[in-house]
Amino acid sequence: MVQKLVELRRVKKRHVGARERKLVSRPAESTTRKSTEVLVGDRTRDDSFSIVGIGASAGGLEAFTQLLQDLPSTINMALVLVQHLDPTYKSLLTELLSRTTKLAVEEVTDGTRVKPGHVYVIPPNTTMTISKRTLHLKPRVEIDRRHTPIDQFLESLAEDQKSRAIGVILSGTSMDGIHGLRAIKDEGGITIAQDEKSAKYYDLPRSAVAAGCVDLILRPQDIAQELVKLSQHPYVPYLETETAEKLLPQSDLDKIFSLLRKATGVDFADYKHATIKRRILRRMLILKTNKMEDYLNNLKTNPGELSSLFQDILINVTGFFREPQTFDALKQEVFPNIMKKRSADDPIRIWIPGCSTGEEVYSLAIILVEYLDHSSVHPPIQIFATDVNETVLEKARDGVYAASASISAERLRRFFAKTNGSYQVNKTIRRMCVFARQDVTADPPFSKLDIIICRNLLIYLGPALQKKLLPIFHYSLKPTGFLVLGDFETVGAFDNIFKVANKRFKIYSKKPVVTRKPLDFSTTYIAERQVGKPAVNRPSESQFPEPEIFKEADRILLTKYTPASVIVNSELEIIQFRGRTGSFLEPAPGKASLNVLKMAREGMMTDLRNALDRAKRTGETVRKEAIAIRSDGKYLDVNLEVVPLKTNQTQPSFLVAFEESLPNPGSSVALRRTGGEKSKKLKRAEDLKLVRLQQELSATKDYLQSIIEDKEAANEELKAANEEIQSANEELQSTNEELETSKEELQSTNEELTTVNEELQNRNLELTQVNNDMTNLNASVNVPVLMMGSDLRLRRWGPLADKLFNLKASDLGRSIFDINLGFQIPDLKETINEVVDNTISKEIEAKGPQGHWFLVRIGPYRTADNKIEGAVLAFVDIDRLKQGEAKLRARSEHLEDLVEERSRMLSNTTRLAAIGETAGMVGHDLRNPLQTIINTIHLAKEAMKTNSAPTEKDPRVENALETIREQADFMNKIVSDLQDYAKQSKPTFVEYDVQRLINDSLSSIPVPKSVEVSSSLETGFPKLKVDPGLLRRAFTNIITNALQAMPDGGKLKIRAWTSHNIAAVSFQDTGIGIPEDVKAKMFNPLFTTREKGVGLGLAVTKRLIEAHKGEIKVFSKVGEGTTLTVEIPLDLRR
Repeated sequence: MVQKLVELRRVKKRHVGARERKLVSRPAESTTRKSTEVLVGDRTRDDSFSIVGIGASAGGLEAFTQLLQDLPSTINMALVLVQHLDPTYKSLLTELLSRTTKLAVEEVTDGTRVKPGHVYVIPPNTTMTISKRTLHLKPRVEIDRRHTPIDQFLESLAEDQKSRAIGVILSGTSMDGIHGLRAIKDEGGITIAQDEKSAKYYDLPRSAVAAGCVDLILRPQDIAQELVKLSQHPYVPYLETETAEKLLPQSDLDKIFSLLRKATGVDFADYKHATIKRRILRRMLILKTNKMEDYLNNLKTNPGELSSLFQDILINVTGFFREPQTFDALKQEVFPNIMKKRSADDPIRIWIPGCSTGEEVYSLAIILVEYLDHSSVHPPIQIFATDVNETVLEKARDGVYAASASISAERLRRFFAKTNGSYQVNKTIRRMCVFARQDVTADPPFSKLDIIICRNLLIYLGPALQKKLLPIFHYSLKPTGFLVLGDFETVGAFDNIFKVANKRFKIYSKKPVVTRKPLDFSTTYIAERQVGKPAVNRPSESQFPEPEIFKEADRILLTKYTPASVIVNSELEIIQFRGRTGSFLEPAPGKASLNVLKMAREGMMTDLRNALDRAKRTGETVRKEAIAIRSDGKYLDVNLEVVPLKTNQTQPSFLVAFEESLPNPGSSVALRRTGGEKSKKLKRAEDLKLVRLQQELSATKDYLQSIIEDKEAANEELKAANEEIQSANEELQSTNEELETSKEELQSTNEELTTVNEELQNRNLELTQVNNDMTNLNASVNVPVLMMGSDLRLRRWGPLADKLFNLKASDLGRSIFDINLGFQIPDLKETINEVVDNTISKEIEAKGPQGHWFLVRIGPYRTADNKIEGAVLAFVDIDRLKQGEAKLRARSEHLEDLVEERSRMLSNTTRLAAIGETAGMVGHDLRNPLQTIINTIHLAKEAMKTNSAPTEKDPRVENALETIREQADFMNKIVSDLQDYAKQSKPTFVEYDVQRLINDSLSSIPVPKSVEVSSSLETGFPKLKVDPGLLRRAFTNIITNALQAMPDGGKLKIRAWTSHNIAAVSFQDTGIGIPEDVKAKMFNPLFTTREKGVGLGLAVTKRLIEAHKGEIKVFSKVGEGTTLTVEIPLDLRR
C-alpha cells in the first residue's frame, strides 16, 4: 500500500489556527484539473530522483560525515549541503567529505546541474538557490540582519521540487532553516531533524522541532537509512480521487475524527475532507504503514501520533504583512470609518480568529499604530487573537521572530528589539494583543467589535460550519463594524446581513439588520456512527434540541399544563411547537423567521418579552394574565407563562404556554363586548386605546426597571472584578518583566558562547590542516627555523633546530637570549627589534657551532590579519659557500695584483711613447719659431751695423724685435698648453654662477666688432658646484675657437638650461663648420687645421670638462656653423 500512497493535488492548507503564506487558487473540493498518477519506481523520467537539502552549522560536519558514511554509492538522490561557513576563509569541506564517502563530492559553482549520486557543498561567502534542478550562486548580502542561507535554499528547493523536496536539519546553533522546512512541509515534502542526543549543538534542530515543521527526529545514521527507503519509494504528488476514497472510506474517517475530537476537543467532521485525507495519507507514508487498520490502531494506542496528525492538519504558516495591498485598503477605507466620532476612551476592538504564530496580528497592530500617528484622537487598541493550537499561541505571545524581508528597516527599528539574533515585538505592541485558545466553531465569540479579520479560514470549512460562523461574526460586530475575508472567500448566502465594502480585497460591512439568526456557540459533535453505514446530514442543536429537553418538556406539560405552547432557545427562536398556537402566534411578514417575539400576535409582544427576560434572569417561572391581544380580527384576553427548562445544556431553553382567559368586567375585552350606553360614556374607542397603552406602559416600566437592576448589579461585579484583575495584572507584569530580563540576559550570553564555539569549531578545522602543512614543510625544508613572539620568547621551532641548538621541550616559552645558541651575532636584540618595528627583513652572516658559517635571516612574524607579533629566524648553512668565496677572493686578489702590475707597465710604456711622440712634435713646433727668432736677430744685427745714426730708431730693428716677441709668445703658449694637458688637474668645487663664468670668459678675449655675441639662461637656472678657474679656461678655449671660425664676422649664441638632472651650456657659431673627417680627430692632442695652431686647446678643454664628470658634444654642418654643448651633472651642485 505504501507504493500506492500518493497525495492528491496539493493546496495550501490552513485550519482554525493556521495562516498561510500563499493563497490557494480554489478550495480543494473545487479542483477540476485531472489528477495524474506517477508510478513508484519509475526511473524513465529525468526528474525521477529526489533532492535532499541539508542545513547545518556548528557540529554539522561531524553529523553530515556520519550520515554520508551510511549512504550507499548507488542511492538515487542528490544531496546539497548548506553549512554556515566563515566568509573570509577558504572551505575545506569538499576535501574532508570526499574522504568519508564513495559519492562524488563537489563544491558548487554557479549553474551546476544537480545529478543523482552526488553531494554538493555550498562555497563560502555565497547564497545558493535552485531552479529547474540547477544550482545558482550569488554573493552573500548582509542587510542589517543575520545571514540565513539554509532558509533561502530550502525555500527555493520547496518551490522547485514541490513534494519531491526533502529537508534535513543537523547540528547547529542558530534559528536558520525554520522557514525553509515549513515551505517544504507545506508543499508535501518530507522534513527531518537530528535528535538531541546525537547533536553536538541542538539549537538549530530544536528550533525546527519547536516550530512544528519536522516529520522525523533521528540520529544521522538513521537519517541515512530513512533517505535510502525514501529513494526506493519516492513520494508521489498526485493520486486519483477514487483511489483516495478506497484508501480512506468515510467510516474510517469518522473514527479518526472521533479520536481527534476526544484528544484535542476539536471536531473536524465538518471540515473539508479532501485536505484532511491528504494529511492522513502523508502520515501513513512517513510511518511506513500499509493498512488503514494499522494506522487506526496506532492512533488509538499512540497519543504522540494523534498529536502529530493534529499538528499536520493545522499547518501554521503565516508571515508579516502578507498581501500588503489588503493592509493598504484597511488604512484607506476601514480605519477612517471606525474612527468617525470616536472618543479617546472608546477602545478599538479587533478579533483575528486563527491567528497562528501571531505575525498577522502584530502586522495589524503596527499599521493601526502608524495610522493613529496622524490622528488627533488616540483611543486604546484591543486585538483579540485566537487559535485552537496552544503551541503556536505560546510563540505568538513571546513575539520573537527571525528577521523577515517583508519588514522594513524603519519598522524593525521602531517596533522590534533585537535579541539573540532574532527580533522581538516591543512591549507597546504586545500589550495591545491578547492571545487566547478558542475554537471559533464552538466557543462563544467576542462582542462589540470594530473589525474581524478572518482570512483564508472559511475555505477549509464545510458548508455547515460556514453557515454557522458568518452569523456569529455578524453578531460580534458593532453596527459600524467590518469583516475581512481571504481572496477566495465570500459571505455567500449571507449577503442579507453583510454589505460589500471592497470587492477586490473582500472587505464587508455589517448591515443594520434588526433580527439575528439563531446563534450556536456549542460544539456540534457527531453521533458515533455504525461502521459500514453511510454518513447522514446531522441536524444542528439550533434546529432540534437533545432528547432530554423533549423529555423534560413532556413531563412538565403532562403534570401541569395542557394549553398550546412553544419551546424557545436562548435566542428566543422557536425550536418546537406544542399544540395549536395559531390564536397566539402568526408568521411575521417579510423574510421567514421563528423568533417568538416577531410571531407574537398584536398586543402580546411587550408582556412576552418582559416575561422571557425575567425568567432568564431569575430562573423562575413568570406568569402574565389578562393580556389583551388581537387575533383574526377579534380581541382576546390571554394568560401566558414562561417556564425555564432545567437540563444539562449550557444554553438555557424556555417553555412558553398560552391560554385564553374569560374576560372580566374591567378588561379591555369586556369593554369592547358590552358596548351600549356605558361604552358610549367611556368613549369606547379612546378608552380601549388608553387601556392598552396603560398596559404596555406598565409592562415597559417593569422591563426597564429589571434592566436597570441587572445593569447596576453587573457594573458592581465588573468593578470588583476589574480591581482584582488590575492587581493581579500588576503582579504578573512585574514578575514577567523580571523573567524577561533574566531570559534576555541568558539568551544573550548563550548566543555569544554559541557563536564563539562555532567559530572555534571552524578555526580548529583550519588549524588542523595548517598544522599538517607546517609539519610537512618543516620536514621538507632543510633550514633550522626559530619562531618567537613579540616578547622574544620561543614560540616554535623546526625539527632541524633541535639538533643545531640542542633545544628541549622545556625551552618553549624561554627568552632566546637565555639560551646559548652557540652563535656570536652582534647587536642581535637591537636587530630583531628593528625588524619588528619597521617590518623589514635583515640578513646577517655569523659563525655557528664548530666554526660553520650561517646566513641568519631575520623576518617579521605576520598574523593572518597582517599584524606583527614577533620574529622568525632562519639559519641557512652557507659554510661551503663561504669557503668557495674565500678561495675565489684569494684568486681575485691575485689576478687584480697581476692586472694592476700589467696596467702599470702598460701605462708607463704608453706614457713614454706619448712623451716621445709629443716631444718630437713639440720639438718640431718649437724649432720653427726658434729659427725665425735666430734669423730675425741676425737681420737686426745687420741693420744696426749699417745704421749711421745709432741714436735714431731703426724701423727694421723695431720690426725685428716685434717679430721676436710674437714668436716668443707663441712658444710660451705651446709650453703652457703642453703643461695643461700633461698635468692631472684636481678640481676644487665651489658654488658659482654660470652667467658670471660666461662673462669672465668673454671679457678675457678680444671679440671682433664683426661678431655679435649673445647669452641667455633659462629661468631658475641654478648655481653649479664647479671649479671656476678650470671651467673658465674651458669656456675661453671654446669661445676662442668659435671666433676663429668666423674671420668675416657672424653670430655667437651662448645658452644654458637644465634637463634630466643635467646642466647644459651650448656655444653656437655661424662659422664655416667642421668636416666629418675632422670631427673624429678634433679633440686629439696636437691636432690642428690652422697653420699657426698647436692642437692642444680642445684636448685640454675636453679634459677640463671630464674633470667635472661631464662631457662635450659637437654638432656641425659645413657652411652652416658649429654647436659645442657642455653637459655637467646637476648633483655636483649644492
